[in-house]
Amino acid sequence: MSGPGTDDGGLAALLGDLDIVAWEADPRSMSFRFVSDPAERLTGWTAASWVADPHALAERMHPDDRPEVLTAILAASEGGWLDIEHRVVGPDGRARWFRTRGRLVRSGGEPVMRGTMIDVTDDRTEVEAREDADRRFRRLVERLPAIVYLESAEPSAADPDESGKEPGSLLYVSPQIAEILGFSPEEWVNDPTSWARQFHPDDLDRGRAKDERVDQGERPFVAEYRMFARDGRIVWIHDEAVLIHDDDGEPRFWQGIMTDVTARRLDRAHAAQVQERYRTLVEQLPAIVYTENVSDDGLQVVYINPRVGDVLGITPEEWIADPSVWQRSLHPDDVDAVVAENARTEATGDPFEIEYRMIARDGRVVWFHDVATLIRGPDGDPTYWQGVMTDITPRKLAEERIAEAEGTADRLREEDEIKNAFLRAVSHDLRGPLAAILGLANTLEREDISLPDEDARDLASRIAENARKLDRIVADLLDLDRLERGALTATLAPLDLGATVRELVAGSDVVAGRRLDLDTAPLTIPADAVMVERIVDNLLRNAVRHTPGDSRIWVRVERLEGGALLIVEDDGPGVDVDDRLAVFEAFRQGTGPSLAQGVGVGLAVVSRFARLHGGRAWVEDRSGGGASFRVFLPGSTSVSQADVDAQRARESREGR
Repeated sequence: MSGPGTDDGGLAALLGDLDIVAWEADPRSMSFRFVSDPAERLTGWTAASWVADPHALAERMHPDDRPEVLTAILAASEGGWLDIEHRVVGPDGRARWFRTRGRLVRSGGEPVMRGTMIDVTDDRTEVEAREDADRRFRRLVERLPAIVYLESAEPSAADPDESGKEPGSLLYVSPQIAEILGFSPEEWVNDPTSWARQFHPDDLDRGRAKDERVDQGERPFVAEYRMFARDGRIVWIHDEAVLIHDDDGEPRFWQGIMTDVTARRLDRAHAAQVQERYRTLVEQLPAIVYTENVSDDGLQVVYINPRVGDVLGITPEEWIADPSVWQRSLHPDDVDAVVAENARTEATGDPFEIEYRMIARDGRVVWFHDVATLIRGPDGDPTYWQGVMTDITPRKLAEERIAEAEGTADRLREEDEIKNAFLRAVSHDLRGPLAAILGLANTLEREDISLPDEDARDLASRIAENARKLDRIVADLLDLDRLERGALTATLAPLDLGATVRELVAGSDVVAGRRLDLDTAPLTIPADAVMVERIVDNLLRNAVRHTPGDSRIWVRVERLEGGALLIVEDDGPGVDVDDRLAVFEAFRQGTGPSLAQGVGVGLAVVSRFARLHGGRAWVEDRSGGGASFRVFLPGSTSVSQADVDAQRARESREGR
């Protein structure tokens, strides 16, 4: 503790224990002579520093408070009391509020100023917060589109109103009263009878209800009534008020809000008519209109028009009562698509739009085009879905008929193209041998030419060769026809496939003069010998036809799990990947120049005969270049139609 009187230990201890700064200062310069020790704890500055610095008060005072404090000190130095609140800035730069009180006294014949400083920062903060809250509340209230009021629950001293009750005095009315009724807040507050005088006479009973609720101890008051504005207009008011009680439970005042609902009341009848017209329109639409509320428990249909009964046989009441009816009625094949559309809509916020099928109560399948929009509230949260389900079944059926007709037309066009290609190919393949036969026969029958026996036999041999060629073409065509009609079946019997192929190749004139490698070990399987012969012959002819004369041909028979594999390979140009299915179709050939010739029946017969055995035929690249045609014939002694169908299904899956 610094300054005079510090030798008084009892007083020093007392002042040091208090949360008050005691001080003594020169009234002329306001330099401190004494400051108690709590100064350091309360202001941040030591007591000694306050005494040592003659300008401490001016320098440590908040700049905004300095003029007012100095003026107050000057007035107190002339004999008055000093009592002022101000801020002191501590060494850390933070300011705290203090209330400084003092008065001029004489000590030893000299005038001195003595007083105290009390920290009132917490009080000031609380007051400022309360004032700020009051300002914000007042701004909020005075910006509402309604009249906010406080009305005493105690009768006033004014004359009773027309209802026989003494009205309570208005404690507060917000400025909106001027805009709504044409009166200033001051007029309304200063005249307690103004509210009652402006009542429409037909609505006085509604006004009495508030006083009756006070008598009955009821809290809320809600009413709509009419009032006359200053300019004579009739204004409909929606009045809601809460009765506030004191700590003893006694009613003190009404806190309420009066909203102008004139437009709503005047439009109510018109709105009812519009709503009825809207409902009639919605319920007569040729579509299902629905509304689904959004809640934490999911979607709940709250409205669906009667059209749902006409289309699906489900009444609106059933639809609303059972939240699962929509999902249960979905066509099973469309559930995933609907779920995906729901997920997309939830992720993007876009409208829900999809076409799907539902199953009606009578089992009919109904196509719908469903479009729904999510309606959000003012806060942006989802509120409800508004949607329309249109029955598009007739359109879908028409589309299916059109697609079917287009498919039929495409198929007919394709078949026509195949027919034309077939006729061209047959014409080409038949014309060559026929022309050769005719030419050779004409030569033989000419009387003006004498041929040696050897030349005549050569011509006859060539005629026979071309005739056999024609016979093979006709046989392939007839076999293909019988295969298409299902008139051919495989007659299976044990057959040494290796020996059979070796004999067929050795006796074939097709590969005469060709470089050929043969590898056929003995291998017995159940097979139709005639069909196997046709398979080998057609594969050899295919290899010869589509390879140059100096190409090599390999023929092998290999044992394979479950059966045998017949392989005919060549080192020719090979078969393009895109052509590997077409070459086994009737009257269809690949696009390569080496393939676009002939009737296109031989390989089709190979494939069909292989299937009749329960096997299959395919082509792949040969290692080292060229084509490798392969036919698998199963080793089972029993091949049923089911086996053939299963094999065809496997081929379809494998893309062969």
